[in-house]
Amino acid sequence: MLWDSVKGQSGPVVFLQGAIAKDRVVSGYLFSGPEGVGKSLTASVFAAALNCRDKPGEGCGECPDCRAIVRGGHPDVHRLSPSSKSRSILAGEIRDMRRTAHLSARGDNWKVFLIEEADRMNTAAQNIFLKTLEEPPPKTVLILITSQPGFLLPTIHSRCQRVAFSGWPYTLMEPFLQERLGIPAGESFVLHSISGGCPGRAIRSYREGIFKTRREVIGPLAEGRSFTAREAVDLAERWLDISARPGKKLAAELKKEAAERDRDLDSQVRKEVEARDNALVSAADQAGLDLIFQLIFSWIRDLFLCSTIGSQAPLINRDLESRVADSARRFTTSQLRRMPGRVEESRVLAVRAASRPARRIILENMLIELGFWRPGNRT
Repeated sequence: MLWDSVKGQSGPVVFLQGAIAKDRVVSGYLFSGPEGVGKSLTASVFAAALNCRDKPGEGCGECPDCRAIVRGGHPDVHRLSPSSKSRSILAGEIRDMRRTAHLSARGDNWKVFLIEEADRMNTAAQNIFLKTLEEPPPKTVLILITSQPGFLLPTIHSRCQRVAFSGWPYTLMEPFLQERLGIPAGESFVLHSISGGCPGRAIRSYREGIFKTRREVIGPLAEGRSFTAREAVDLAERWLDISARPGKKLAAELKKEAAERDRDLDSQVRKEVEARDNALVSAADQAGLDLIFQLIFSWIRDLFLCSTIGSQAPLINRDLESRVADSARRFTTSQLRRMPGRVEESRVLAVRAASRPARRIILENMLIELGFWRPGNRT
């Protein structure tokens, strides 16, 4: 049955199957969770399970309804996503959806609306959407799909049944990544850790060169020596350059899109889109900084585990096991035990810092506290 195609999300699957079996399907659902974990697929399977005539509640995958829903061409299952020019879902699009919702379905079908990146509904669109939630037509299901539920109005949250999605376990991720990317198990484990178990995010990270980024970030820490003052400053600057890449890339893309779209938007919508774009760039900047600290933390964690457990340690950087072992010998167990806390303290300070110079000083101090730079070592 189609439910078998949803991997790593037993909780949502069981919940939705139960809602159909117990005749407790509600009009509004909020599918929230990280990108790339199967939210959209689950929504499609749910729509098929509601409308499948051969295996009601399951979705046979073979009948005309199931095939049409999976392909995206079913007359009673509608998909809505942000328009290319505004990167938003506008009020007019929700009005059209609302009119469609009140049309009769084919036979006894359920009408299902899948709203991708629902957090991109602007304020006017969200308020119109609320009217549909408050007075839903019979046998109509509205599914909001988002990785950023905080951008939705509280009143929408209160009127939707939330279905939370999470990352995959490594036992599921490893064969998936090996099949899709053809990479060894050691690299699969790194991708699983960095992506938080999100297969879509793992594939994107791999294609965007995450292993090159890892070499740039933790490669100097694995050299087995103390840095000079100049080297420490340069490394902190390099880390900050790396952390800024996602935000700069996104800002450039949004600027290009803005030049093409703004002439077609009224002033109020333009302001909302600009505010949302600024929030997206800020989030990308934050994600870039978090990635730097995530990589550093993974290295420090591995040093500690290697020192205390030995060859059986469950390392994150499994493909660098010999380098981890060599680096761990430079420090005492007591030193290594204190290091993770110092990395986390530095991360919190760096997130709060308002300027690049302040972040650079935080990173330099972290290198001192971790024992990679001794201020007296100036040559």
